[in-house]
Amino acid sequence: MTSTETRSGLVARQLDAGIAAWADLAEQVAAPATRAAVEAAGEAVLEALRAGGTLLVAGNGGSAAIASHVAAEFLGKCIHDRHPLPAISLAESHSSLTAIGNDYGFDQVFLRGVQAFARPGDVLLTMSTSGTSPNVVAALAEARRRGVRTILMTGAKGAGQGDLADHLLVVPSSETPRIQEVHMLWAHAWCEAVDLAMQDPS
Repeated sequence: MTSTETRSGLVARQLDAGIAAWADLAEQVAAPATRAAVEAAGEAVLEALRAGGTLLVAGNGGSAAIASHVAAEFLGKCIHDRHPLPAISLAESHSSLTAIGNDYGFDQVFLRGVQAFARPGDVLLTMSTSGTSPNVVAALAEARRRGVRTILMTGAKGAGQGDLADHLLVVPSSETPRIQEVHMLWAHAWCEAVDLAMQDPS
């Protein structure tokens, strides 16, 4: 077997493994309790935006990329034209993240964003596959002190973190890529619902 064939085999195996994991996850994510939790969190987002609130989004690494993606969907659009909606990714500014991390510690990079922008009636959406990222935990605590509704998307390791947020959404997986993919699925469902609910009249 050539090295090219070996590499191709690896790609095929990982693709098959991902598809198989998704087939299993699809059933678990569709379970009534999980669906109800995701729907309730999405309704909180829709209600806040309808009332003029702001959506703040935070996460580390791949979740930071998702945070930026989600904020952009609300500021722009997902599937239908509508007025732009206030959404801020707290992971967006390299200058802010590095300045806060350097001066105050990395555990405060999202907390200070919450202190600067969050107001009662807003929503803080956070993503942490472990559910224990110190900067996410600190931001959630500060948001709740300020009367901000909170959502934590996590994976199986974070299933016991219900005391951190008003809405705890758990992907029943320990695989980071699968967890983040489901987080994106949930966020896209909310974006699409907001677009439909708040689209400009034609």
